[in-house]
Amino acid sequence: MSYEDFITTILNVKPNDLLSVSSAVQQDGSIILKVKLTSTLMLCPTCKSPTKVHGYYSRKLTHSTLANRSCVIYYQQRRYRCPHCEISFCEPNPFIDTSERLTFETKFNVLTELKYCEATYTSVAKRYNLSISTVLRLFDKHVDIQRKTLPKVLSIDEHYLPNSDQCSKYCCLFLDFLTGEMIDILPSRKKSYLVKYLSEIKIKTMDRDKNISELDNVEYVSIDMYDIYRDVANIFFPKAKVCADSFHVLKHLTDDFRKVRLRCLRSTESETYKYLLTTFKYVFEHNKYLDNKPRYNKKLGRYVNYRNIRDILFENFPDLKAAYELKEYYINLNTKETLETIPQTLDKAITMFENSGIEEFDEFYSLLKNWHDEIINSFTVINGRRINNSFMESKNRLIEKIIFNANGLKNFKRTRNRLLYCLNPNDTFSL
Repeated sequence: MSYEDFITTILNVKPNDLLSVSSAVQQDGSIILKVKLTSTLMLCPTCKSPTKVHGYYSRKLTHSTLANRSCVIYYQQRRYRCPHCEISFCEPNPFIDTSERLTFETKFNVLTELKYCEATYTSVAKRYNLSISTVLRLFDKHVDIQRKTLPKVLSIDEHYLPNSDQCSKYCCLFLDFLTGEMIDILPSRKKSYLVKYLSEIKIKTMDRDKNISELDNVEYVSIDMYDIYRDVANIFFPKAKVCADSFHVLKHLTDDFRKVRLRCLRSTESETYKYLLTTFKYVFEHNKYLDNKPRYNKKLGRYVNYRNIRDILFENFPDLKAAYELKEYYINLNTKETLETIPQTLDKAITMFENSGIEEFDEFYSLLKNWHDEIINSFTVINGRRINNSFMESKNRLIEKIIFNANGLKNFKRTRNRLLYCLNPNDTFSL
């Protein structure tokens, strides 16, 4: 690449547009470019008469196209004057169309890099030789993500946001289950705020003739077992089916089984059983491969595989065996049943947990009773996929990464825009 091609590439201009250009490298490695564009015939924007060059003035522009290396353009900008209207105006240029100092290319580079979850305002500022406050102002000015239309299948969840300048420690996430697109991020999951938010949508989108609003788009609402979400869904989406996310149901089940194992651990005086219950707790995981090659175990004094260890624990802790069988029964039910078969099977499962005599499962029995209809609804299949919050969980991991990298985010408006900007591929900036 020739020197001329290199300069025009950096400036993002055509060679014929440059009248003159010179460069200098400072001791700190920064680059200074002095640029003058080719003069063209300019017509008055008012009377369309030919104009004359009225003078030049130098503009200092920050042009961060080279990462980790400062680049400044001293641009000799012409000013034209109409002899008839006596108005004056500046020549158009490819660098900038405002009174700011940052060029289009600089803005584009900064905003493009902030699209990545790993990038922080500090790292981008350092990379492009800008101040952090400049990057923040640039982001706030050019990234303003609007709420999306409420979808057919709406997933609702929350994320811990303790450093927010809002009054809640949790933000509320609205997501389109079918596309994985984040609809909106709200500063609070409190009932009062959700009621206010959805009421405003209903008022603004209400069609008085048809007596419908945007809320009527929603046919299914997928939630974790947070009572407020169910209450709000029943109020604002009365025609929609509320679905309890199966992941959260199973989490309650596995947590309760863990409590059974810990009770067995506390109740035994045998150091061997304590060792087995602690070291080999993974033998109780669902679909765990147990028929591995036996290995010699010093505590037991013989060769055993995972299945042998589990059988030993089952023989000495009948409650643990009963709890395991109940856990596996529900997990298999959750995997194999359909919307047509689940009502009868779920009722059978509720009876089994009620009569199990295992106190740790009282909580899960109550959960199955209280969320009976919502659990059944969660077996609905849309476009070949069972309704759940799996998309939401993947988004939550990305949110966690962004917050962790930033060491916390306080300004909620900026945080909301950054999260939506990063999470939704189609959300972009405007220059």
